[in-house]
Amino acid sequence: MSASVTHRYGLDDLRRFGAAMGEAVGLSGPRSLALVSHLLWFDAAGAYSLGIATLPTWLEAMLTGRVDPSATGRVTHERTALVLLDGEQGPAPLVLERAARMAVEKARDAAVGMVRVVGTGPMDSTAAVAAQIAIGPMAGAVLGPGRSWSLALPSEGGLPMILDTGLAASGERRSARPSRPQGFWAASEVLVPEGGWLLLAVSVPALESLAAFDRRLAEVAGGLGEAPGRLLPDAWEVRRREARSWGVAVGASAWKSLVEWAGRFDVEVPAAIDGGPAPALGS
Repeated sequence: MSASVTHRYGLDDLRRFGAAMGEAVGLSGPRSLALVSHLLWFDAAGAYSLGIATLPTWLEAMLTGRVDPSATGRVTHERTALVLLDGEQGPAPLVLERAARMAVEKARDAAVGMVRVVGTGPMDSTAAVAAQIAIGPMAGAVLGPGRSWSLALPSEGGLPMILDTGLAASGERRSARPSRPQGFWAASEVLVPEGGWLLLAVSVPALESLAAFDRRLAEVAGGLGEAPGRLLPDAWEVRRREARSWGVAVGASAWKSLVEWAGRFDVEVPAAIDGGPAPALGS
């Protein structure tokens, strides 16, 4: 199969396929499914280089012990609106998703919730984590290593508007330099320990009426177009519908890597839904 050939695979097929391999390296069933669902979030958003194609990297990290598949994180300190969480070298997507849930819980009670995370590795993008916070309605922000940041703002249509440095540097957009406001640089350098993360959730209804917030966001979003690092609700929803209806596009090189990992664990490989063949191991 040519390295340039791309085929489409069903979302549910990929979810089961990836989850089986996650379990093979030590993740529990629910956590394996959560990790693969996290990766497929990026595929459904059109950021394919951040999606299921990265699963082999996570499998390798867990298999070699650099990431502990059983670690869920440990709360080391807690106050009304703040949690300090030690990730204990667990898978970063799962640790940060747990931190996001904690931030939202704090914000529901105190209007603002903040979680600082140490003891977990870097991620190329935390857009999916920020988006998780923004359903509520909450405004969510994630600051992390390498001056990375994500911001998610809830919108009236359901899906949030997302600004993210990792999306700006992914896939076809890699050549574009992401916008990195100096304020976010300072926050990531000063408020977050080296290699750590800071997650923030803010309850919008505690600040103002949702109607007023939605109007202002619509005015801002209406003047914006698609750009590196920017995921707008309408365009995102179109991509999500396409992924559900037509499957996820996976390039042959990425697919070959996934199939090789499946061969190591005797995991059944799903067929493409567009008529393309699933490459044999070693092809």
